[in-house]
Amino acid sequence: MLARLAAAPVARLALARAASTDSAALGRAVTAAALQSKDTGRLAVPTPRGKVDSPAAFLQTIGRGCEKVAEKFRDWDHLFRADSAAMKHDLAIGPKQRKWILMWTNKFRLGIDPYFIPTSKKHAMKRSERLARIKRRRAVKKK
Repeated sequence: MLARLAAAPVARLALARAASTDSAALGRAVTAAALQSKDTGRLAVPTPRGKVDSPAAFLQTIGRGCEKVAEKFRDWDHLFRADSAAMKHDLAIGPKQRKWILMWTNKFRLGIDPYFIPTSKKHAMKRSERLARIKRRRAVKKK
């Protein structure tokens, strides 16, 4: 992978600088080089792989309610080119889902296939349920 990334002139310079200092800097340079496309410097759009071949399949796989916004993305390129501002203003996607989608699109660019991560039970409860639980616990402590 390093050989492929080192082909771009900017990446070559960053990798040479990072290799002379420490491993953390080398990791950051490799990540930055992997995320940028060779010709324009914009974020690269990876090719679909595995079971993830459409925006709907991608968003279904990552979960957290992102499958509800699948119809807002026109195609694969639109999903990977959209930034936070575009998702907020043009597509009207909420902040939690925006952050989750952006995190997974970056992971997919780096070669990590998406998988479902369930939310913890602590955060799955509604606010009213949490408050009722706290009141019950306080009542038990007073007795």
